[in-house]
Amino acid sequence: MKESYIRLIQYLLGIAIAILILIHLAIFTSFIGPGYELGLSWETVSERMSSPFYDIIYTLLLFALLTHGFIGIRNILFEYITGYRARIAVSWVIWTIYIIILIYGMLPIIAS
Repeated sequence: MKESYIRLIQYLLGIAIAILILIHLAIFTSFIGPGYELGLSWETVSERMSSPFYDIIYTLLLFALLTHGFIGIRNILFEYITGYRARIAVSWVIWTIYIIILIYGMLPIIAS
């Protein structure tokens, strides 16, 4: 992928992360709900985890954070690694780790 597209994706993911974090904080802190102290009872958490709305928010947040982070790590490594084959190998390793962490992060969302 061209570097300008990767940079654009990185910026858009940053915006998405900011919006999703604001949604998360608005729902779970005292601006709307009971706040963390009252909102973390077993009943509240289990009700929240059974809602498709929260599943979508958590899935989008997980995807955005992981993708943003791994693109950033890839770009930092590419500043030091200049060989074509080494970059291909690093890309494969990074995306393999990305897929493993994404699947591991999706397990609780799918289980709920």
